[in-house]
Amino acid sequence: MTLEEFVNKYNGVKVDFDNYAGAQCVDLARQYWKEKEGIKEHTGPCTTTGGAKDLYLDYNKMPLEKKYFTRSSTKSPKPGDVVIWDSSPTNKYGHVAICLGLLGTDSIIVFEQDGFKQDGAKVNVRSKKNMLGVLRKK
Repeated sequence: MTLEEFVNKYNGVKVDFDNYAGAQCVDLARQYWKEKEGIKEHTGPCTTTGGAKDLYLDYNKMPLEKKYFTRSSTKSPKPGDVVIWDSSPTNKYGHVAICLGLLGTDSIIVFEQDGFKQDGAKVNVRSKKNMLGVLRKK
């Protein structure tokens, strides 16, 4: 499956990979890792807070993430990278999205899902502000 095929398959779809707490941003990333990247093992919940930011911040405590991905603090993600943002005043959990491309120097075109809105996966433009880095398949 290509990245484009994955986006076409799930655009507008609520993806609840773990059947817990509805369609969260991490659910879309895990579905992507399973279908596009061929990772059959479930990498489990995020560790410390249960938030998306922990995929980056707690990477060293997550053996399956370490097995399949490299963590990078790059601010220039490549298509297919899972981009991770830190918490913010309106979202204590942080956020993850799949990079589709860069838009100028300050924005990223992403495929993402909003766990608060529960409105399904969609293509969006997101600022690099508060970005921690990426997980990139080894």
